[in-house]
Amino acid sequence: MARIERAMWERDDGEIPSLREWAAGDGNERVRERAVGALTLLRDMGSRMLFFDRLSADASPAVRRAAADAIGTLGIPVDRIDRLTGPLQKDPDVMVRAECARAIGRIGARQAAGILIYALAGDPSPEVRALSADALARLGAKEGGEILRSAALADGNTVVRLAAVRALRHLSPQESIETFRAVWREGPDTDLRLEAYQGLLATRERSEWIRQGLEEKDPVVRAVAVREWLLMLDLPRRKDRLVRRSGEILMLEGLLKDPAGNIREMSRGVLESLGFKVRATGFSYAIVEE
Repeated sequence: MARIERAMWERDDGEIPSLREWAAGDGNERVRERAVGALTLLRDMGSRMLFFDRLSADASPAVRRAAADAIGTLGIPVDRIDRLTGPLQKDPDVMVRAECARAIGRIGARQAAGILIYALAGDPSPEVRALSADALARLGAKEGGEILRSAALADGNTVVRLAAVRALRHLSPQESIETFRAVWREGPDTDLRLEAYQGLLATRERSEWIRQGLEEKDPVVRAVAVREWLLMLDLPRRKDRLVRRSGEILMLEGLLKDPAGNIREMSRGVLESLGFKVRATGFSYAIVEE
């Protein structure tokens, strides 16, 4: 183990032959696992078949997991996709299946999209379901939209719902408006609701969702809406100076009294950048009238 640790620390690729030997046949599973990790760190593409062999045949879940991670991290192409989809479907260890799902996304194995959809729909592990959703997004697999929308709305695990919403935002935001809206309005978790709101912002109706977000009670969502509104206004590039009673300045003035401190500070900074003087009034701010 000391030689393995030293090889990793010193990035000593001269140890690769020994690392391969230990990974393939050492009687201690911890040594095999660490040797696979060291080969991954040293980016040893020559160990390709060793990684596949350990994934399919090693008795230790930790070694199989390390091998799947090596395949994904190094982006090793597969000659047969079942080298990854087989353990994704059948390995008894949750984290081995999860790492296989992640590896499929990392290497861009588009032909495995159907297996990922199946895993998202039916694997008992939330880790596997979540990483299957992530992989579908990486692969650009729009055919997974229906099962992703179902997971976003009804999966029993919040992390899986979050991954499904995120995947939909990248794959098919326009087709997922109703899903995003339902999760935004009814989601049990702030991060989940925020992800759904960002999905709405990725649609063609962005300006309308910004308007609704500005009225949101959740300060996290409201802050995102304020930032998006400011981006939409593109104030630094506007040639006309906004006058005191313009709609935009009145809106910013109202935000100076927002309950959320970050929103107040954001508004103050924008107003000052536009040439307005702002003073503190307790826990809020006000424009200094000239």
